[in-house]
Amino acid sequence: MAAITVKIEKQSAIGIACAAAYLLLLVLPFLTHYGLWFDEVFSIVMSRSIDSIENMVQTQENNMLLHYLLLWLLHPLSGDSEVFWRSTSIVLVLLSLLPLHAAGRRLSDVATANVALLLFVAQYIVLEHTRTCRGYSLALLLSTLVFWRWVIACESQRLRDWLLVGALSGLAVWTHYFAALLPIVLLIAMFWRDGLKQSWRYLLPAALLFVLLALPIVLTRPPDGAAQIGWANVPSWKSIQSTLWMLAGNNGLYQEPVIAAILLSGLLASLLQWRQDFSHWRHVAVGLAVGLLVVILLVLIESFIGQPVFVVRFFTPLVPIYCAILAIALRNTVWWLRALLVFALLLSSAFETWRVFALQPMPARFIWRPMTQVLVKQFQPDDVVLVYPAFNRMPLNYYLDQRDPWFLLPRTQEFVSAPYRAGGGVEPAPDWQYLQRVNHNASRVWLIADEQDVPAWTRLQRTQAPAIRALLLQERVLAYHWRYQSISVQRYDRIAK
Repeated sequence: MAAITVKIEKQSAIGIACAAAYLLLLVLPFLTHYGLWFDEVFSIVMSRSIDSIENMVQTQENNMLLHYLLLWLLHPLSGDSEVFWRSTSIVLVLLSLLPLHAAGRRLSDVATANVALLLFVAQYIVLEHTRTCRGYSLALLLSTLVFWRWVIACESQRLRDWLLVGALSGLAVWTHYFAALLPIVLLIAMFWRDGLKQSWRYLLPAALLFVLLALPIVLTRPPDGAAQIGWANVPSWKSIQSTLWMLAGNNGLYQEPVIAAILLSGLLASLLQWRQDFSHWRHVAVGLAVGLLVVILLVLIESFIGQPVFVVRFFTPLVPIYCAILAIALRNTVWWLRALLVFALLLSSAFETWRVFALQPMPARFIWRPMTQVLVKQFQPDDVVLVYPAFNRMPLNYYLDQRDPWFLLPRTQEFVSAPYRAGGGVEPAPDWQYLQRVNHNASRVWLIADEQDVPAWTRLQRTQAPAIRALLLQERVLAYHWRYQSISVQRYDRIAK
């Protein structure tokens, strides 16, 4: 027995090590290939002090609050380094491998747990969050912890284990609102397997603890907190299709056949094996799959009748459960097909990652670091810098502070007519009188504008860049112009007299 235990532990260690090594090989070479984008800068800037976090909760949002508090604790160690900030996400995702493996092992066996880890680290959403300093990496860790402890509680049926599930589930909501969907999925799985024959004397205290811990997030949510995701659109058939593909792990056209083969193989093998024994349909993994489908459908319905929230990254807390379900389904295939499919997924995911960074142009959201490197050579101390929409001041000023810590160069000017959300939202109208004074008095005026051709830009009233240009041209000439995708940088100089 001791020899079998040692062998199992060795297989587990090898599986975890391989998954971690694969993840690092795909993330580390490209960790600083691009600079920080707006959401990363927002997380870093807002977490600089407790006062700024408190202000954010009161005026912006309280989603991912636990991550902001973690970043606040780490600020003294960071040196404001991109490598440091993004490495925090790497550490959090690597830590999530341990509870996910433990959950998969208890639900099935070591081999299935190892497959679940490989599916997890090859997942598009996981790779994206591993190299990004955002709260989703912490959400992954908490969701795997909830999943692991839930599996243990289902086995032990002890009060302390169920209370721990309730506590972790409540804490997970502090990492992302969508973590509140986790208990729904888990409850559906339990009802699927056992019906109403549940340990209610343990479940009810656990549910109460969940509510008590999650309630502060609900009560402290700003009244207009939904404005932070005002960019989200009502789903179209095309967006639903692409979101579901990405949820399945797809990261490009080259990966679609692999994902389709994995899903079909797992489904068909399970159907063939279970058709002779109906009891297999009551397996908890089937219940988890049903739970996932139900909550995805509920989110889709909400996106049509209420606030659109059918956004692929919002489903991050559910990804570990999806990977475990898929690994259990693949367990019903022959070993060589399972190995082939997992290898193909790892290979295609590595190729897609390399293709995104090596062959495709840089997405415009990462423009702030290279833009600032150019602008610091162009700016003069008495220049006026205007950024439109106004919330884009944050990433530009962040990199200006890094390149010019002595404040010898100008920073962006406030020129909107009303308070605006630092995290985005509806753009206030420009203060035209202020712009008239700037136009009349300033030596040189820079206008940095992001003009995206998307419905949200019109809906959020971010369409005044042409009018600002027209005003500046009343007394100036365009002296410098540079454009990258939707973002333009222009300098307007006085007309020579």
